[in-house]
Amino acid sequence: MSKGIFDGLKVADFTWAAAGPIATKQLADNGATVVKVESFKHPDSIRLGGPFIDDKPGINRSGFFADFHSSKLGIGVDMNHEDALEIIRPLIEWADVVAESFRPGIMKKWGLDYDSLRKINPRIIMLSSSLYGADGPWSRHPGYGAQGAALAGIQHMTGWPDMPPAVPKGAYSDSVSPRYALSAVMAALIHRERTGEGQYVEMSQIEATAQLVAPQLVELQLTGHEAQRSGNVKAGAILHSVFRCKGDERWIAIEIENEAQWAALTDVLGDAEALTAARAQGREALEARVSELTTPRDPFELMTACHKAGVPAGVTYRGSDLLEDPILDARDHFWPLHHEEMGTLKYNGPAYRFEKTPTELRFASPRLGEHTDQVLTEILGFTPEDLAGFRDSGLLQ
Repeated sequence: MSKGIFDGLKVADFTWAAAGPIATKQLADNGATVVKVESFKHPDSIRLGGPFIDDKPGINRSGFFADFHSSKLGIGVDMNHEDALEIIRPLIEWADVVAESFRPGIMKKWGLDYDSLRKINPRIIMLSSSLYGADGPWSRHPGYGAQGAALAGIQHMTGWPDMPPAVPKGAYSDSVSPRYALSAVMAALIHRERTGEGQYVEMSQIEATAQLVAPQLVELQLTGHEAQRSGNVKAGAILHSVFRCKGDERWIAIEIENEAQWAALTDVLGDAEALTAARAQGREALEARVSELTTPRDPFELMTACHKAGVPAGVTYRGSDLLEDPILDARDHFWPLHHEEMGTLKYNGPAYRFEKTPTELRFASPRLGEHTDQVLTEILGFTPEDLAGFRDSGLLQ
């Protein structure tokens, strides 16, 4: 197999939770050597959150952590130890990129702010990601994903008009911002290739997430109309909603944008006369009639019939559906990787394909401190005697 597109890139990864690790995962799965730094005193927080394999909690048993850390090496270093820089300084000298996603001020407390890093390695690129950004009046506030979606304007527009705003599942801003973080790091690497200069890349997760509401903000400025919660309604669509199907909590999404699609849907569902009459009565009547016709139908068979007829439709997949989906399977989306505690699990592969430099998920997520000895001896050049001294002092966790 060809080497990954980031082969040779070296990353010191101090990120935690989701926003930072998702970005560095893309580097690791595409060939970069990514060394994740944490400790048993201060493990990555999502190691402590489920789902856990076999519902048995454990520091190395979180599926949440696992999927964000494929292909990474993990070391355990107590960053609050007075001698932490004995290990971290050589790591910075080795690295091309340092990534962190703590509250602003934490890296400086450790002597690892950008001004300090570039004195150690003038070519270093540092990525800092936080909810509110590195400066501004709220920069030091702790922040979590639900706050990010709210402050970026997402939640106000999510839900039904007669109900309170709905919270998108999970830490929404943590899922959006890594895409911008990765692009920014790539731009900084291109700049360094041209000039030899490293630089500091700083990102606010709220500002990244606010990019998603750009059309609504433009509309507000042009027309004065502020976007409101609209449930499943889409302006201009003949039909745009999710409908119950046969089975326990089975649904199908159907979107009809033009008359050709409408005619095809009436053929698939049958009872064209009743559907046309319901359409004339308005959206609620139409959705009610469509639901009556979809409820006795198997969702997968109905989706197949819709596709054959040219009707945009999709089953609302569960996680178990995704793992068994023939389309994802045919594209080799999931990668089975073996983990010493969790066994073999399917990990999310890339959402893109490189023709010349294919992505390869090389190994499962690291157990905490799994690669400490390997990294310190093979990459940083410490001796076994050095490691014994570090352990005696409590520096290695």
